[in-house]
Amino acid sequence: MRRVVVFLNGARGLAAVRAVLAAGHGVVLAVVPPAAPAGVADELRGLGLAVETVADVNHADFLAELAGLAPDVLLIAGFSQIFRSPLLAAARLGAVNLHGGRLPEYRGGSPLNWQMIMGEAAAGISAIRVDAGIDSGPLLAETRIPIGDDDTIATLHDKANAAFPGLALAAIAALERGETGTPQDAARAAYWHQRADADGRLAPARTTAAEALRFIRALTRPYPGAWLEVAGRIVRVFAARHAAPQVRGTPGRIVRVGGEGPFLICRDGALLLTDWAAEDGGPLPSGVFAADGPGLPARREDGDA
Repeated sequence: MRRVVVFLNGARGLAAVRAVLAAGHGVVLAVVPPAAPAGVADELRGLGLAVETVADVNHADFLAELAGLAPDVLLIAGFSQIFRSPLLAAARLGAVNLHGGRLPEYRGGSPLNWQMIMGEAAAGISAIRVDAGIDSGPLLAETRIPIGDDDTIATLHDKANAAFPGLALAAIAALERGETGTPQDAARAAYWHQRADADGRLAPARTTAAEALRFIRALTRPYPGAWLEVAGRIVRVFAARHAAPQVRGTPGRIVRVGGEGPFLICRDGALLLTDWAAEDGGPLPSGVFAADGPGLPARREDGDA
């Protein structure tokens, strides 16, 4: 049995904690950040665990507390604080981070979202031995999760959370065997920034319909959704599908055809918006509107020039 301290922020960490306990290891402390989702700490306490909310895991007081716990392994799952060298040295065998990206190509923030946006056929998830860098440590375990045409970021998270417990146990076992892990190829490394709501603006005039659809699927619930500005109003888009028959016109326009729609015209075709909402709660006006630019109603061009 190994003494494990888990640092977590949500479903990924909860799944890993259950697996670690089921494997016979002892979770001597569960650490959550101040902004952890409601209910996470309660669920951990329901498992009989000691839970602590820590704003700075590198603080000297917390390091002294960890020294008293004498952990074998630190297990990190969705915990955004940087772990500095004194903290990493607190565990006898080392620290493991469960990362939602294929490494070294998807270091950094929001890796599952980015992999879906970039059109990857499968999302990589990894367990790495933490070093002084950001997601740069050697790989202890990894796997691939196929991304299907019907997957959204919600279903991809569900698949990843089902796979992370096995990676956590494989990584702990590797540390027990004294393995150092497989070094990452730094020449292939890329860092991706943490996504914010401002990054969710659709750009249909510059993207294909397939690219826009991936973007929508990658940002749908539980995230705020992809968005665009229509007649000065923010419209959130949560689901769409390729228009059939095809609708064409000026990229960036939202149109209705024969009473059907709204259709979002992209660079090479259109998407039928099937789940969307104006942020102000009102209906989308009828007619033809510019989705890019000043957000003014477009002039009708029915007659001859």
